Amino acid sequence: MDKYLRIRRGMKRILIIDIGRCTECMGCVEIAPDIFHYNEATGRMEVIDLQEYPGEIVWEAIKNCPKDCIYWEDVE
Repeated sequence: MDKYLRIRRGMKRILIIDIGRCTECMGCVEIAPDIFHYNEATGRMEVIDLQEYPGEIVWEAIKNCPKDCIYWEDVE
């Protein structure tokens, strides 16, 4: 697995939390507090904007999300 997954095969990717499916279980924050954050003002989970995301930690959060609402999205 790539160490960093932000840019892969020349394509840019952004890390997404599907807010409609997220139950704010805080599992992603426990696994990756430098990447995920609970915004108390909005009552929603957020991805912290980083230049690069450590792939192994993100993958751990993705595979442990009970609602499968964390994923990568390709952008042009």
